[in-house]
Amino acid sequence: MATVKQNIQTDSLSNGARGLSGMVETFIDNYFKAHEGLTPTSGLYDRVIQEVERPLLKATLKSVRGNQKKAAEILGINRNTLRKRLTDLQIDLSEL
Repeated sequence: MATVKQNIQTDSLSNGARGLSGMVETFIDNYFKAHEGLTPTSGLYDRVIQEVERPLLKATLKSVRGNQKKAAEILGINRNTLRKRLTDLQIDLSEL
């Protein structure tokens, strides 16, 4: 397990980021710079959370071949919460 964690950290660092939070921070900084001093429209928090949550759920489910119980355990959330998020985000399990 430590080797996997080390590999993830090494991959992130080799990409010039400080892990996932560094990559997200860089993206958000670039997002604001792209607006050239103008304020983005409201709802940024929800958009960012959705953009991160969707691929997280899909990748986790794909890694466990759609097993929602295992995915919920990996994510550290209740299976019912996972199901609700899948519905809310309109994630089609048949596409995984």
